[in-house]
Amino acid sequence: MNAHYNQRKKHNLRSNLLNDNLGHTTLAPLKVMIVDDDKKVRDMYAEILCGTNGLTCVGSYGDCESALAALETLVPDVILMDIGLPGMSGIEGVQQVKALYPHIEIIMLTIYDDDDKIFRSICAGASGYMLKNSNPDELVSGIRNIQTGAAMSASIARRVLNFVRQYPPVSSEDYGLTRREMDILQLMVEGHSDKVIADLLFISPYTVNSHIKRIYEKLHVHSKSQAVSTALKNRLV
Repeated sequence: MNAHYNQRKKHNLRSNLLNDNLGHTTLAPLKVMIVDDDKKVRDMYAEILCGTNGLTCVGSYGDCESALAALETLVPDVILMDIGLPGMSGIEGVQQVKALYPHIEIIMLTIYDDDDKIFRSICAGASGYMLKNSNPDELVSGIRNIQTGAAMSASIARRVLNFVRQYPPVSSEDYGLTRREMDILQLMVEGHSDKVIADLLFISPYTVNSHIKRIYEKLHVHSKSQAVSTALKNRLV
């Protein structure tokens, strides 16, 4: 499994470059898979992706089971996944995908009143959350930004934070985060990229990155989605 995963990860690295005939290099398009039980929604998203430079749709499926089977041969960078699916739910799907292919980023597609499901998706390992009625520009921006920050609309971020604060933390562990690290973690939960965090806090992106590395160490995590999940489950923000 480790050898298989490492081979797929190496093939899937976003930094892989394609050489053109002139000897120049261009970034490979970001490969996106769609999982939604509404064919009209799938077709709409596929049309948007295929009509956008730097993005491509590598598969479109109506349920998690079919999508998981396709992952044996396809190597998407990002999956757009509906939360409410027939058979295996989107939340279960996130758990399955992240267990097998932790490098794949998953953006949940949700309606406005799914606070509990959004929270459980975070805990399962989802990297971002988009409203189904987001316009094409918002969708494309969310997909493109997913590897530098969580794709989460401000309205969803507020609702999730308000929802989480109604419940006691899972753990009472003191992670020893500094005030600055707490500020950065808060902004990570809100879905901001490193550059935006740097601008908001009037510090350099390099400093932000250094703080994020220390946050990972203190929370015992290895990615932004894991950091956000730990922060919300333990009410650190």
